[in-house]
Amino acid sequence: MPEGEIFIERRKYKRVDKKFKVNYKLVSMPNEIKNIKEEALKKEAESANISVGGIQFIVNTELQPEQILRIEFKPEEKQESIITFAEVRWCAKDESIGKYRTGIEFLVLKEEDKNFIARLVEE
Repeated sequence: MPEGEIFIERRKYKRVDKKFKVNYKLVSMPNEIKNIKEEALKKEAESANISVGGIQFIVNTELQPEQILRIEFKPEEKQESIITFAEVRWCAKDESIGKYRTGIEFLVLKEEDKNFIARLVEE
């Protein structure tokens, strides 16, 4: 950040760094994608951080903003997986790891899952 500039936090929710396995399945795909079957297969990612509003995870292939995903993840502190639908908000290659960091916004979240994530962030 250049000297003299003020950083303004634009996130709605506080987030915490957490790593766990995340499974996702692409639900919406651009018309340009020819091999729908391949793209619709369940893929695996690793989370980087989480908030009540969404999750950031790291993937091998680039995802496009506005794509809809069905995601499933199980933080070690929770007995059951959290399953929800979410929208890709951004995706950027992290050259230091050779993978893509992807910001995902939850579209729906059960109240019990929302409360669990809120408690997780506050710890």
